[in-house]
Amino acid sequence: MVATRSKERPRILILDQDTPVRVRYHAEGAANVVFIITSSRGVVSEDDDYGAVGSTTEDGIPRIDVRLKGKLLRLRKDVPSVTPVVDSHRHYENHIEPLFPAESLVEQLVCNITPAFVRKCNMALRMEEEPLMKRPKKRHGVNLSETESHGLLITDMTCDDKHASTEFKPKWLAQSPSAPPGSKRCRTCALRAMRDVKSNAKLATFRRDSADFCPLTLVSGDKDLIRPSLEPILLKSIGAPLDILKFVDLTLPYFQNLHLFRLLRDLQVQKDPQGVLEVDSSNVDFMTAMALRDCTFFLKIPNQDEKEGARIEARLGDLDLKTPDGGKGDYWMETEQQLIDEGWYTATEKTPAPKGRCVCLLSRK
Repeated sequence: MVATRSKERPRILILDQDTPVRVRYHAEGAANVVFIITSSRGVVSEDDDYGAVGSTTEDGIPRIDVRLKGKLLRLRKDVPSVTPVVDSHRHYENHIEPLFPAESLVEQLVCNITPAFVRKCNMALRMEEEPLMKRPKKRHGVNLSETESHGLLITDMTCDDKHASTEFKPKWLAQSPSAPPGSKRCRTCALRAMRDVKSNAKLATFRRDSADFCPLTLVSGDKDLIRPSLEPILLKSIGAPLDILKFVDLTLPYFQNLHLFRLLRDLQVQKDPQGVLEVDSSNVDFMTAMALRDCTFFLKIPNQDEKEGARIEARLGDLDLKTPDGGKGDYWMETEQQLIDEGWYTATEKTPAPKGRCVCLLSRK
């Protein structure tokens, strides 16, 4: 049963150049950048009176709004295809949030941001483009939008002294409604095979990575199918092979009984029973389905044994509105038609996909 949520909202938080915080680059995707928030010279206010935030302690130290505690800051990039934060969040509140228990979602809190604060964040972003810094080369030169007046504070699911953490995209947990009968690949595995061939990928270039698994295994309930999928997922963040075995053993029972993935699969099917070739891509249910197919699963795993009382924490995030704007609707249709016409679903493609990837669950039956 989906948890109820209070509709009472406190005064919106404003971040400006005088807010006593530092921002540090954490990660980014095509549309957004995520920053870690740290104190520059203030202390977190535990006062429930939000109007008191901005005041000082008895020692004259500026107070920081308690809503920043345990949160990351997510800001929109200056790219034309990205939906404004308020519009995307409205869709989230109306069409995504009611579908899941509150504890299964990364919390999103809208905040106001000033142009001066965005410039401060852009400066931090450019600092990460220096040699040996964190920002990927392909992202260089793309800044945050200084015309966007809102950002999102989201639950901090990064690792700490007591937890390891990882994240990955479950993708399509059910087969595409448009896939031909008798398909040997699910939608995710078919697209991966097509991209491998078209990028001239070779076996020697493959490494086990967080994308090298069949999503259908995650909802199989079969530990012998789930285990091989967990290894590349955990490898991304855990690192050492011995540690991977430890964390696979710890998380396997959790994934085997994970209701959240089965709920996510069922909602993907419910919101798009026809498929991209048959439905109006501006239909709100279809846009919701596409958001559910591109969300991120965040996992915090205790370093100690689960039996000692530590708890695995799992949440879904990055549930942004997926509109057909900016040519995305045409891209979805063209990609689906290509997967069908070129035989990627049925594994009858003219140029066979290279060996070495995981085998789709549909090919094992």
